[in-house]
Amino acid sequence: MKSLQTIQKTCKVFQTLTKIVMILCFVGSGLLLLGLICGIVISSAGAVVSGGVETLYKLTASASFYEMIGTLLAEFVLVLTDALLFTYAYKYLSQELKDGTPFTETGAIMVRKLGIKLIVMPIVAVVIAATIYASFGIDAAEPDNGASVVMGIALILVSMILRYGAELEQRNKGQENIGE
Repeated sequence: MKSLQTIQKTCKVFQTLTKIVMILCFVGSGLLLLGLICGIVISSAGAVVSGGVETLYKLTASASFYEMIGTLLAEFVLVLTDALLFTYAYKYLSQELKDGTPFTETGAIMVRKLGIKLIVMPIVAVVIAATIYASFGIDAAEPDNGASVVMGIALILVSMILRYGAELEQRNKGQENIGE
């Protein structure tokens, strides 16, 4: 039982860290969206509060208005994707803590789904971001999603291990009930 307690404490720490990063990602995506809206308002109205277009150009240095809009929009998509992935991870960790063990059928299914989302969502987000960059004529660095694909595959494998552990626990509970 000492191992289970260690797992639970570790899950609690990761749940807390995941929640913090999830919140920061949502705040970051909100700030990117706010910057996008302010940029559009500044370009169309000429001023927001006491700032003017000159202030916008100073803040963006050499970037054109369209580069700024394209970059903010693409980064919004990427950061929002990260926020959603952390939300799914947080939900799994919360469920695991509620169950008291990682070896449940529900937990295994959640980990498998998280693994699939970790493979698919970043690829879709990068395609959307690349399309945005191309639409706005921005040269962006080549994205590397290798790590998310590998982590997704690893989570799918972990889900199989968790499912096997859940089956063993069910089998042990069945044998305990027969022995009573």
